[in-house]
Amino acid sequence: MDYTFNEQMMVKFDSMLGWMTAIFKAAGMNGKDAHNCAHHLVMADARGVYSHGCMRMGVYCGRLIDGGTNPKGQPKIVKRKGCTILVDGDNAMGPVVGIFAMKAAIKLAKKFGSATASVFGSNHIGACAYYVMMAADADMIGFSWTVGAANLMAPWGGRDPRLGNNPLGIAVPCEGKPHVVIDMAQSVVARGKIVMARKTRTPIPDTWALGNDGKPTTDPEAALLGTLQPVGGYKGYGMAFMTGIVTTSLSGAAFGPQIMDIYGRPDATQNAGHLFQVIDISALGAPEEFKNRVHDAVMYMKEAQKADGVKEILVPGEAEAQHLERQLRDGISYPIEVIEELRKLSQKLGVAAKI
Repeated sequence: MDYTFNEQMMVKFDSMLGWMTAIFKAAGMNGKDAHNCAHHLVMADARGVYSHGCMRMGVYCGRLIDGGTNPKGQPKIVKRKGCTILVDGDNAMGPVVGIFAMKAAIKLAKKFGSATASVFGSNHIGACAYYVMMAADADMIGFSWTVGAANLMAPWGGRDPRLGNNPLGIAVPCEGKPHVVIDMAQSVVARGKIVMARKTRTPIPDTWALGNDGKPTTDPEAALLGTLQPVGGYKGYGMAFMTGIVTTSLSGAAFGPQIMDIYGRPDATQNAGHLFQVIDISALGAPEEFKNRVHDAVMYMKEAQKADGVKEILVPGEAEAQHLERQLRDGISYPIEVIEELRKLSQKLGVAAKI
C-alpha cells in the first residue's frame, strides 16, 4: 500500500534514528538495545512499511514504562540440540529478541548448514522482513514466523476474534539486485495499516475488515473494533492457524485466550512466540551460482508482458527496496500526525525533540 498523507514532513534517516534511540533510552533501555529497536522501526518507515515503524513508539514505550515489557530484558538460549535452539526472550522488546535469535541461528547455520530458533517470552516483533534480510545479508535464506500480538481474526466460519494475523517472512539474496523479500500477515492487511488510517483520518477499502456487526466497513475505527479479513479466505485462516501453532505450541508461548493485546493492558506480559529458520546456501552450492539463478528468475518475472496501465512488474520486496533507496537519499516522509505524537511522547519522557 502506498500511503498518501494530507500533511507530511521529511526527516533524514539518521535524525529519526537518533531521536527514537533517545526516546527508548528514556523509557529505560540500554544504549545498544535502544539503538537496535530504533533502527528496526526507522528502517520499516524508510522501506515504506509505516504500519510497523515509528507510529508504534507510543504503545511500545507505554509497555516499557508500565512494566508489560522488560526494558532491561536479555534473551538467552535455554536449550540446544545440534542446530536447534530454544530461546527465552526474557520479556525484552521484540526486536531485541528477534535480532538475538536470528544472529544465533545464522551462527549455527554456518556450522551445520541450517538452523532453527524457537522463541518464547518475547513481545511484538515488528516487521519480519528485518530478520530474514539479516540472513540474506549473510548469503543465507531466512524464514521468520510469529504469533500476532492480538487476536484479530475470526476462525473461518466464525464471528469472534480468536486468532492473530500471524505474519511470516522469507528472504533470499539476489545477484545485482536487492534481496527478494516477502513479509506478510495472514490478514488482507496488517492491523498497523488500519491504525495508521485512523491516525490520518483516511477511509480504508471495504475488503480489509468487518465491523463488530459482521459487515464490511471503510471506517478504520469500526474495523479496529471488529475483525480483520483473512487473505485468501479459508486458506489465509489455515495459514494463520498453522503459523500460530508452530510459533507457540513448540516453544510454550501464548496462544488463543492467553494472547494479550499489545494495545490492551500495558502492564501485562505478552509471552509472544516466534520461529526463525536459516539455510546456509554454501552448504548446498556456491552462493554466487544461487544468486545468479535468483537473478534469472527475477528477470523472467519482470520481463513478462505487462497488463494495460502497468509500468513495471515487481517481485516481492522490490517496491520496499525502491522506497528505501529514495528515502535514504531524500529523507523519510512522515505524516504530521505521527511527528506530533512523537513530540508529545518526547515531552512526556523529558527528551528534547530532535525534529
